[in-house]
Amino acid sequence: MSHAKLEADNLSWRPSAKSPLILHPTSFVLECGRILGVVGPNGAGKSTLLRSLYRYQAPTSGTITVDNKDIWAMPAKAAARLVAAVLQEQPNDFALTVRDIVALGRLPHRHSVSASGRSCAQVIKDVLIQADLADFADRPIGTLSGGERQRVMMARALAQEPRLLVLDEPTNHLDIQHQLELLQLVKDMDVTVVVSLHDLNMAAAFCDDVLVMEHGQTIAFGPPNEVLTESLVSGAFRVKAQLETLSQSQSDHFSFQLNS
Repeated sequence: MSHAKLEADNLSWRPSAKSPLILHPTSFVLECGRILGVVGPNGAGKSTLLRSLYRYQAPTSGTITVDNKDIWAMPAKAAARLVAAVLQEQPNDFALTVRDIVALGRLPHRHSVSASGRSCAQVIKDVLIQADLADFADRPIGTLSGGERQRVMMARALAQEPRLLVLDEPTNHLDIQHQLELLQLVKDMDVTVVVSLHDLNMAAAFCDDVLVMEHGQTIAFGPPNEVLTESLVSGAFRVKAQLETLSQSQSDHFSFQLNS
């Protein structure tokens, strides 16, 4: 697996020609190997942006390139060898084993040379180890906890050997331990990542760059310490945000209050 440069140029989306824009023209460049956190209130356009990035929803305007290759100008199978996605939905086919689910990630590589030169069986084995799922390989997916299932979906995406990984709120419905484990797994990958998150403190801690959205528009993009200011967060989320420094870790942390 290797990471790639992602460029979104003038990207927008609307449901139909007569509908208002849901995603207004958006442009950004994410350099190789960096993790981009997409944050914003509900309805900000985060999922709409991500759907275009993982080739589910064709943009109304603009281009998305991964290492200068337009992902919407290539066959779907070729794009799936560049971009993988992990969504909020959990698998519902409880008859499949963990190994079966992970093996689905190899479908884009059928009848083609693996990006790593390894056999599909070897890729699956390595990914199960990387995601700490080797002991679960033969268990039905329905016997796993929510956090374990989300790790399985991450392993399936890794088995695609993508260069860009898109994660749509992957920590939803997970407890704190599983959230941290999942995000640490993301950081350990050799892949460029775009992830939407609700938790601003997690975005600040785990992401190299942050894109803040409001009403379908980008209002800020850059490193968390430059972008996530008290005034910007307060305005975007309609709360009173206060940035505090935790004494033990000396790290910054947001606290929130409703506006009075």
